Amino acid sequence: MDKLIKFFLIMAGLYAGMRAIISLFFYDQFPIAFLAGSFNLELMNEYRARVLLPAFYLTLVYFILRYLLGKNPTSSLWPIYVISLSFVITQILGFLTFLPVNLETIRMLVISLFLSFIARQGHNKRKNEIL
Repeated sequence: MDKLIKFFLIMAGLYAGMRAIISLFFYDQFPIAFLAGSFNLELMNEYRARVLLPAFYLTLVYFILRYLLGKNPTSSLWPIYVISLSFVITQILGFLTFLPVNLETIRMLVISLFLSFIARQGHNKRKNEIL
């Protein structure tokens, strides 16, 4: 299980790094953040505004609240778990409000759920090593 957790966290890190570099330096060549087949540019902009940005702000609010309460994360994987869980929550809310239910959106939700699960398993393992 440890190798599986490491493998998927490395893959998620490489994917996020690649998407960040593309978004920062090559936005004109790749205007769509996710390479989903049935998303047009208008729907992708709405997806960013209603799913990605709220997930970012939920994560930010969570960590500000933890700081103000004087609590520190017990492992370095905890922020990854919180970010992926915020993303899952906003995707589910997106399905209830505006997102079309098709193969690409279901695939993104499943990947997000899987990343949340892997990050949680890795966090529990690290937490037990610390204690």
